[in-house]
Amino acid sequence: MSKPTSSDLPPITVVIADDTSIMRSLLRQILKDRGFQVVAEAGNGVDAVQLVKQYKPQVVCLDIEMPEMSGLEALTKIRKMEEPPEVIMVTGDSQAASVQQAMQAGARGYILKPFQADKIVSSIYKALQPKSG
Repeated sequence: MSKPTSSDLPPITVVIADDTSIMRSLLRQILKDRGFQVVAEAGNGVDAVQLVKQYKPQVVCLDIEMPEMSGLEALTKIRKMEEPPEVIMVTGDSQAASVQQAMQAGARGYILKPFQADKIVSSIYKALQPKSG
């Protein structure tokens, strides 16, 4: 199955939430270079939840470790929204119990730091596939 080209569809909208500005910047650049539209960025979980309510993105890239409200707490709040976006967790440790917790709470995937552009893009497309079962 071929992925739609950017001319076929409007860009996929994304909110980035990470407490490290350099990580947000890096992720934003990767996404923009591949035709995604980053509609907002948050440095903590509280802002992330607010921005998701405000912008209604299709996808949220959500860091697990953040101040004020963790990514896991933000995930729980986002998943309870009327039309929740797909959430992809951002983490430095794929073995972390928090990744398993996030997947059980409704995250559709995870991205490992340091970022690999192709893995980020494939994670987003995979998250946007209709759920099976």
